[in-house]
Amino acid sequence: MNTNPMVATTRVGLVLANRPITRAALLAIALAAAGGGIAHADPAGAASDLSAIAGHGVGKVIVSPDSKYPDTFDARVKVNIHDAAPNTTFAITRAIDFTADGDCTNAQFDTVAYLTTSAGGAGAVEFERGPSVLPTDAFDLHVRVNGGDGTIFESDCMTVHVK
Repeated sequence: MNTNPMVATTRVGLVLANRPITRAALLAIALAAAGGGIAHADPAGAASDLSAIAGHGVGKVIVSPDSKYPDTFDARVKVNIHDAAPNTTFAITRAIDFTADGDCTNAQFDTVAYLTTSAGGAGAVEFERGPSVLPTDAFDLHVRVNGGDGTIFESDCMTVHVK
């Protein structure tokens, strides 16, 4: 048995392999085992849990701006939900508030994508927004996901920075 705390012993097929690991890796393993996580957030990106305000289920939205087009906003958006109604189509909508103060005041939601859940009640979609010229270098974003069965998920207000 390996007694060195800086070496992890892993089983690969029938072969045991000793591999040195760093203290950071040990910390990450300990946090994962304890149910915690390590967040790696780009300061220009944004993410929020999606909470069901009607119906049931949970989800997440991630907005990852990039600098593919100079002086414009372009981002990859990922939305996923689970524990929702099976075989249901959901409209992904968003409201933008150009005053980036963390207070989403715009109530005008526009549809930007759709997803359909599986028989198990899970679904995901990834899409690109942009390129768009915006009147500001940051904005507040509120995402709402509306299901054909009446389920509604909402994000927190997220501030997104244009790269």
